[in-house]
Amino acid sequence: MAAAQAELGRSVVALAPGAADTDREDGVLRFGVKDTAAIEDGLRRRLAAEPGLGWLTVDRAAPGGRAVDTGLTNPLTGRPMTGSTSGGPVNILLGLIDFCVGTDGGGSVLGPALATGLAGVIGAGMGLVSSVERVSTDGYPFRPSLGVIGRDWPTARAGLAALLRAAGVAPPPAADLAGVRVAVPRPGSVTLPDGADMAAELAPWLAPLWAAGAVAVEVDMSGIAARDRSLDLLRRLWDSADLAVTLEGPVDLYGLGDSVVGVLGRPGAQLQALGGKYLLRSVNLAGCTGVALPVPRLASGLVLAGPPGAAGAGRTLAAADLLAPSLRMPPVFGRYFFQLP
Repeated sequence: MAAAQAELGRSVVALAPGAADTDREDGVLRFGVKDTAAIEDGLRRRLAAEPGLGWLTVDRAAPGGRAVDTGLTNPLTGRPMTGSTSGGPVNILLGLIDFCVGTDGGGSVLGPALATGLAGVIGAGMGLVSSVERVSTDGYPFRPSLGVIGRDWPTARAGLAALLRAAGVAPPPAADLAGVRVAVPRPGSVTLPDGADMAAELAPWLAPLWAAGAVAVEVDMSGIAARDRSLDLLRRLWDSADLAVTLEGPVDLYGLGDSVVGVLGRPGAQLQALGGKYLLRSVNLAGCTGVALPVPRLASGLVLAGPPGAAGAGRTLAAADLLAPSLRMPPVFGRYFFQLP
């Protein structure tokens, strides 16, 4: 707990009620909760009562719900921290907690996860959403989805299972991926901020899907760095596909994927376009289930999106379960992060 106290006023807003009783017993997962009214107190208490969990921190959120938090530094990249679920991922990298619970309106869980090399999941497609209604910086009305960021996919998956129970939401059914149509970017349709072709960077990571009998559907994803284009794609895609997978990033490394910056003329628009955020900005707005899985490429990873409903959620989680074991970060990542001082 002393390490968490040392971060008060930075990535930690407050220690959770009963944090003094939270220890590092084997099998106990420590977690933090984003400092936002969109996560109601009753849900926090029910989650803290889940067996095998210990609530340690109330985590900083980017002021105003911005997509970047200029008051925090990303420990991995040295750039401004991606938001608005900003403090929790920092606390994971510092070794204070194992997972954090956040909210995602337009990428505020999936973006921070990829920016820090962590795994994330949001549950709009399962009905795991806040009762709070908001409007995004660029004018889209939404209800934030609840989500989890974990030090790895199994930890995020465990956090999601506990969150579903605490929220009274039924878990999605198990899914068979044989015959599932997977939308992937057509070669040459999306260029990443570092000049790489998204399709070429994505292809090496998808072999387990094809081995399981899934079928690739190439889609022209031109322009999906703009939210109106990515949202339109996710709303019309499901007649021809059952799942979408992209490789996104580097997140907030070469630019800042932030709508406040983006509306400030040509310089702001150019900086926003280099933020490395694509479908992840629209997954919640489209009512989809979304997963972020890091790959050993700085601040980058796979984004999986499934259509609204339990079946779509089940396919998305099944695909993540299948892909995650082959996406391990290099050993040096674990040596520098997740370690308490």
